[in-house]
Amino acid sequence: MSKLDIVTAYVAARWRAATLHGPRLTEWQQRRAITLVDSVRRASPFYRELWAGLPDDAWRAFPTVDKLAMMASFDRFTTTGITREMAMSVALDAEQRRDFSASIEGHTVGLSSGTSGHRGLFLVSPQEQTRWAGTILARAIPDLRPRHRVAFFLRANSRLYERTASAVQFRFFDLMEPLAAVIAALNAFQPRLIVGPPSLLGQLADAVAQGTLRVRPTRLVSVAEVLEPHDRARIEAAFQAAVGEVYQCTEGLVAVTCSTGSLHVQEDVLVLQTEPLVTADGSRVTPVLTDLWRHTQPIIRYRLGDVLRLEPRGCACGSTWRRIGAIEGRQDDLCWFAQSSGALRVVFPDALRRMVLLATDGIVEYRIEQHALSALHLQIDVEAGQDFAAVARQLRATIASELLHYDCEDVAVTIEQGVPPRQPGVKRRRVVCTWRRMEPVPMAGGQ
Repeated sequence: MSKLDIVTAYVAARWRAATLHGPRLTEWQQRRAITLVDSVRRASPFYRELWAGLPDDAWRAFPTVDKLAMMASFDRFTTTGITREMAMSVALDAEQRRDFSASIEGHTVGLSSGTSGHRGLFLVSPQEQTRWAGTILARAIPDLRPRHRVAFFLRANSRLYERTASAVQFRFFDLMEPLAAVIAALNAFQPRLIVGPPSLLGQLADAVAQGTLRVRPTRLVSVAEVLEPHDRARIEAAFQAAVGEVYQCTEGLVAVTCSTGSLHVQEDVLVLQTEPLVTADGSRVTPVLTDLWRHTQPIIRYRLGDVLRLEPRGCACGSTWRRIGAIEGRQDDLCWFAQSSGALRVVFPDALRRMVLLATDGIVEYRIEQHALSALHLQIDVEAGQDFAAVARQLRATIASELLHYDCEDVAVTIEQGVPPRQPGVKRRRVVCTWRRMEPVPMAGGQ
């Protein structure tokens, strides 16, 4: 892949963003999807059987698939003949040696641990790598200049990300590296753009405030974890630069922040369909993706486990591509509480995070776990000089008051001082639910 290939993909991505809107976008998506479905049907035994008897132009109503189905049928799901055993062997070896240069027949292979605990594989062809590189540069770095210095923090590097290196001065930083070494390397590199999880960007913000990190990026981009508003404000204040967001998963590039700060679905890359979740106002959905470009590992009517809130209003940037108001977490981490009627009330991770922020500004880090119905266990770190007992009382009172508004019965809340450190490279999850309903019960609307 040459620099010219990536530049061509970059220009094409800019053109699509400028021209594909309204009916023109819908017609273009339909043409691309039908062409893709026809090709995949012939090349993937899994999809050929799944779609038996269904016409190509009915793709929007095809049966959905998910990560478990993909991994269980990986050898028949993909279109290259590369088996799960081959791909997993290369990916695990790369993880262990921290050398991500290996490929299979030119295809990039990578491993996703997944926040749900289900390990996944991704497989991308050289052509798909080039198209991705051009698109991500066009969307994440719209003011691209030659030798633009980018610091990219990842749990695992990939040749997919390194495709951008011919167009920018790109440096991969391993999330497993000690923070002191990272700060020294950043001071030497002086990046114009820093891309990383918000938990890492927060640590860098602290280093700026302490005077140990001396860099002046013009922009930062959050990836891999939920970017909460208070984290964004803290990072922007430290760096005096805007924080954008890229919503990407193993299954593809989903959304990117525009110039005004809105997170737009990349509708020239994929079609986003949604399934409603049980909520009082119908505002939360789970996404179903169809990637319009991936043929090696087709992503067609693929259901993610994420919880999204869509934003119905238009955007000041002028784009008509849909906006995601918030990525609230995983569907696995919805929490459940009993009501006097006998029904269960679902409460979304975002609502629980807001309760912590409403309680007091003395909490600097927290984790919420639900291991039993109508019970929460919290671990918190408080600011220096704050009285932990007083903060815990206020937090317990706020949670009780807020859940009362949802007509929930008494909730057992335990609060422990100290948030255990995460293992290097592990995604931050501030809300985790391990309790699962074992029997059907009435459900009330969620919040």
